[in-house]
Amino acid sequence: MKNHHLLALSFLVIILIIPNRLLASNGDNVKTAREVVEFLGKGEYKEAISRFDSTMKKAAPEPRLRAIWTSLIAQTGKLKTELSDSSFDFNGYNIVIVTCQFEKSKLDVKVVFDKKSMIAGLFFAPHVESAEKAGAIESNQSDSLKGAPYLSKDVTFVNHAANVTLAGTLTLPNSTGRFPAVLLISGSGPNTRNETVAGHRIFLAIADYLTRHGIVVLRYDKRGVGKSTGNYAAATTMNFASDALAGVEYLKTVKQVNPKEIGLIGHSEGAEIAPIVADRSHDVAFIVMLGGPGVPGYRIILSQLALIDRASGVKKSSVDSELALESRLLNIVRTEKDSARAADQLKEILVKEERQPAATADAAVSELLSPWYREFLSYDPRPALEKVKCPVLGLWGSKDLQVAPAENMPAVRKALQEGGNKHFKLVEIKKLNHLLQTAKTGSPLEYGMIKEAISPKALSTMTNWILKETHSAH
Repeated sequence: MKNHHLLALSFLVIILIIPNRLLASNGDNVKTAREVVEFLGKGEYKEAISRFDSTMKKAAPEPRLRAIWTSLIAQTGKLKTELSDSSFDFNGYNIVIVTCQFEKSKLDVKVVFDKKSMIAGLFFAPHVESAEKAGAIESNQSDSLKGAPYLSKDVTFVNHAANVTLAGTLTLPNSTGRFPAVLLISGSGPNTRNETVAGHRIFLAIADYLTRHGIVVLRYDKRGVGKSTGNYAAATTMNFASDALAGVEYLKTVKQVNPKEIGLIGHSEGAEIAPIVADRSHDVAFIVMLGGPGVPGYRIILSQLALIDRASGVKKSSVDSELALESRLLNIVRTEKDSARAADQLKEILVKEERQPAATADAAVSELLSPWYREFLSYDPRPALEKVKCPVLGLWGSKDLQVAPAENMPAVRKALQEGGNKHFKLVEIKKLNHLLQTAKTGSPLEYGMIKEAISPKALSTMTNWILKETHSAH
């Protein structure tokens, strides 16, 4: 699931302010941002601290700064190089993003400058491509594997209700006959058809494995991403569900597809979308949920925050404090329907009570009040699950810190049972994370350090189940 806002990973967030007198006279924000990263990479904490104003010298003394950086590199390895930088203006602030390669992972360092070229915020987070950049990168990569023993072709299909054209890749067994088919529905974020996360093309790996075993697979760029049309930024989960429904309709027109054996494989938010689509279409024969939510979004966020913080070694008192703050913020987003009033209330807490710089508060409020996030927080997946009558397979990793199996598996099971569905199988696979990779900690920072895109056990489990279900329907 999507990290909710800039406070999500507390040990990755540093709030710093640099006095204007120490900035270059030409206001070179990019140069200053790179210098800050270099100081931290060399362990020159005093040099970084010398740029703080008197307030931040008290708030972030050398021991605290050292502890935060040490905690970071314990998971990512040492800083190796600064790969690239970019900047953009947002609500009166200039934000510089320095993408850095650490030994085990790639991170984005966001440095926020105010109108006087003072640094108003400094954040560390796993590297995430923008919707535009993600599409550009994917367009330069092959959407199929060389020498694969199946057919692969680019296709488009239309969501007429939204006037959106979705672009994707269809892979088909290289033999005659009609085959089972699946539509892959990606998780949150500006994902292309391959659902690339931390360098791993997860959906390419799934499509390759399934098609080698006689299953047609359709995967596609989200609306507004890659080669698909539409506005990604304005879209919500229900909009994405509408796009997925159009994908089912398209699969019905493919002559190699058995129209009675069309299923859905959804990952994370995609697993939340799959039951919605199944309720709207009688043509969905089965569902596979990968790391799927079983409780409302606000509960996912609170659980995610606590689990990631604890896995990162954050003290219990700090975790409790973060959860208390987060609960207050999420309650405002969920209950205050007027966006202007909600923004005022959120900033009141962040700026006056939490003493966050205005830049930090503005960035957090903007994401908290986005259409997608508002809907995500309040949406309860259980009513849709209760309506699902087709067979369901649910897979979770035991080390999933983003959609924890301990909380979500029982909720999914109960919803299916209360809806009268007796044909489901829910499995927790040991040692797997939210991406269903074999992991050590489950932390999102670990995703890019792992070689496999997805566990062979997860691939074989879902494939064998699909083949069994479709064969039994004959």
